Amino acid sequence: MKFNQKITLNSGHQVYIDYLRVIATVFVIGVHTVSLAASMVENGSTSFKVLECFDFAFLSCNLLFVMISGALLLPVRGEKVSAFFRKRFSKVAIPLVVYYILYVCAKEGIAWIYPNRWFALLKRIFTGAPYEAPHFWLVYVILWLYVLTPFLRWLLKHISDDVLFGVMAVIFAVCALDTYLPLFGVESPLGWFTDTFVGAFLLGYLLSEKCSKRAENFFIAGGAVSFLVSCYWIIKIGNYENYIYQNAPTMMLFSAAIFLLVKRLSGGTEAPVIIFLGKYSYSILLIHWGVLHFVVKQLLHVNVLSGGILGGCMLMMILTLIISAVGAFLLDNTLIKWLELPFRRK
Repeated sequence: MKFNQKITLNSGHQVYIDYLRVIATVFVIGVHTVSLAASMVENGSTSFKVLECFDFAFLSCNLLFVMISGALLLPVRGEKVSAFFRKRFSKVAIPLVVYYILYVCAKEGIAWIYPNRWFALLKRIFTGAPYEAPHFWLVYVILWLYVLTPFLRWLLKHISDDVLFGVMAVIFAVCALDTYLPLFGVESPLGWFTDTFVGAFLLGYLLSEKCSKRAENFFIAGGAVSFLVSCYWIIKIGNYENYIYQNAPTMMLFSAAIFLLVKRLSGGTEAPVIIFLGKYSYSILLIHWGVLHFVVKQLLHVNVLSGGILGGCMLMMILTLIISAVGAFLLDNTLIKWLELPFRRK
């Protein structure tokens, strides 16, 4: 099969989800690349502000990954809770543990895999993202949402679409209060909810299953305005770090716009490269941090500012994506595949 050959998928496959996975994967590499570049230029310079605008756009990857999970998991009907955790939860947890151990051993030595260190290692895994791989925080969020999925499925089954849209309006209001109350000197008591990312999880389900054309147009227009407002805030105002990212309404609307535009524009076919990257996107998310900072930056000596900001960032992103994809393919089809065998039906 030629690499550029198009593949038509069966009607049950949502092609746009694969495109979203690839976009989110490229964006997560992009956000860490431009963040590195921004740390190496003068704070407040034109180059810094341009990089921060790209950082805002790329940082939508976090919400996109969560929304994709919601779009895939929440519409499922009739799946037993035991089957869900055996088949789906393990697909997230096992790679997380494998890559967690690899990061720790790469940084601190292989002594961590000795039996006398297993309890301490397990304790570290349960405490959250390791110092060696801080981007794992997102995977812990997704794991928590997997735990909530059976309850959320039941809830969505028993409420009407009007109630769902009302719930989403309340979620946007809560996120707005949590984001903007500190601007007026008021400490928000709502961070515990926004930090769960349940709103983005439900938003992915709503955008994939329940949105009318009119609602889609609203989200797309809101996303465009949010991007312009955020860029203006970065370039002209400053002090934006706590007010435009993550669960801020601006980021939620911008991410929703990307989700819907991809859903509208993707056709019924996709190239093998999209299928490949979509299939291994989760493992690429896990491995890319080490590839970017060790393989590309230290071993290959790629300077993110070489050839101008654009050239250096593009080179680092491309190399990180390619090497991460190769590493993900090798590990997924060897060690991780073997560890997942007990969780598969015969």
